[in-house]
Amino acid sequence: MTLEGVLGPNSRVDEAPGLAVAAPAVLAVTRDEQLLFSSGNSLHALKKWGASPRLWRTFDSPVTALCCSPGGLVAVGCADGAVLVLDQAGDVSSSWSLSLAPGHAADCLFLSETELAVVDTGYKPDEAPLSLAPWDATPRGQVSVVRPVGRVNVLASGLHCPMGISQDDEGNVLVTELELARIVETTGRPRQSGYPAYPGRLRRTNSGYVMACLARRDPLIEFLKTEPAFVAEMTATIDPRNWISPRLKPDFSHDFPIELGATRLFGEVKPWAPSFSYGLVIELDRHLLPVRSAHSRANGRRHAITDALSWHGDIIAVSQASGEILHLGPEGAVS
Repeated sequence: MTLEGVLGPNSRVDEAPGLAVAAPAVLAVTRDEQLLFSSGNSLHALKKWGASPRLWRTFDSPVTALCCSPGGLVAVGCADGAVLVLDQAGDVSSSWSLSLAPGHAADCLFLSETELAVVDTGYKPDEAPLSLAPWDATPRGQVSVVRPVGRVNVLASGLHCPMGISQDDEGNVLVTELELARIVETTGRPRQSGYPAYPGRLRRTNSGYVMACLARRDPLIEFLKTEPAFVAEMTATIDPRNWISPRLKPDFSHDFPIELGATRLFGEVKPWAPSFSYGLVIELDRHLLPVRSAHSRANGRRHAITDALSWHGDIIAVSQASGEILHLGPEGAVS
C-alpha cells in the first residue's frame, strides 16, 4: 500500500485539538466511559473532552500497556516488566496473582473476565524495539494468556516484534507485527499486510478498527536490507540509538542519521520530505482494509502515534513525539 487514496496525506493530526501530557503512551476506556491515559508512571482519568483530568493511580515505572474489561477490571503493564490487574478503585485485585517473566509488555487485552492476553515484544525492558526490530531477523515475540490463579500459557510465539492486540467479530485474536507491517492471527497466518507504516496498537471501533502507526515505512530502510555488509558494520560499530531506523521524534541532531531529501531547504523541512518519524492513524473496516487516515507529515511535530481508540464515537490518539492526547473528531468524518 502507498500513501494514496484513503491513505493520502492530509493535516488532520496537525490540526486536531490537543491536551498536553508529559510522556503519554497508552489509552483505554473504562466501564463507566472514562478515558484512561498514561503519563509516565501514572494513569489519569478524563470524564469528557475539555474537562480536567484527575490522577487515577501511580506505579513504580512507566506504563507501557493498558486495557479495561467490560466488568470493570483494569490491566496495566509497566516498563519494569510488572503486569497488574486492578479493580475500579485502582487497587490491585486480590483475586489476581500474576507471575509473568519480565519482558516488554507492549499491549494487553481481556479475552474474558478471567483471561488476560499480554503482548511481549521479545525485547528487554531497556531495549528500543523501534531501533532493533528492522535489523533483527529473529521472531522472538509472543502473546501469553494469564488467569487469576496465576496459570500462564503461551497463545502465540515466534512473532516478529508484536505491538498490538485485538479481536475480530468471531473472537479470533489479531496481533500487529511492527517491522513486517501486518496483522496476523495467533497461528501466524497473515490476515492483512502491506501497510505503509509500522503498526502499533489496534483497537475495535463501531465500524471496524483504528490502528496507531509509530512511523511511516521508509524506502531507505527497505533498500538497506539488500546491503548486508553495510548493516553488519552499522550494527557492530554504532550505538543502536543512532542506527538508521524509525524514530519517535522529528528532532535533528549532528549525530543522527538523516536522509538527504530531509535536509532543511531555506530553513524549512518540506511536508513531502523523507523522514524517519511520522504521525499516522489509519481507520480500518471489518476486513482490516484502510478506509480513512489522519496524518502529521515530515514537517509536523505530532509524530509517533502510540495508541488510538474510539471514545464516545470520536477518535482519540496519543502523539508521543509532541506529548499530547489528540481529539481527531468523529469516526469516519473525513475520507
